[in-house]
Amino acid sequence: MRKLQFLANCETHSHPNASNSCHITQQYVTDLLSKQLKNYGFTAEEAAEKKLEVSVEDHPVAIGVNCSVKDENGLLVCEITAHANEEQDWFSRIETQSVIKQLSQAVENTLKEDESFSAFEWKS
Repeated sequence: MRKLQFLANCETHSHPNASNSCHITQQYVTDLLSKQLKNYGFTAEEAAEKKLEVSVEDHPVAIGVNCSVKDENGLLVCEITAHANEEQDWFSRIETQSVIKQLSQAVENTLKEDESFSAFEWKS
């Protein structure tokens, strides 16, 4: 499993009447990725709230977006996770892990283009 943790300045995403800045930012990130990942050869479809189904060359990978409690500077801590299906045969799992590595780079590059995100850190 790969997990990208980052900070989000949600003031740039929030709406005046919105009461849940975490939800607004999660939706913003989900929308941004679904639009921008195609620039890296991925096809992305929103599968459910905060979740995208991403694929490249018929290798689907589910990724999840979760933003939670603000840090001491008033910024949201967000995470994007992706993992391989452990029930796949070994060759399919290796292919999926390769796609996840490519997807990880595409996600990080996409988010770094938006100045409202910072402090990117990969976790295992």
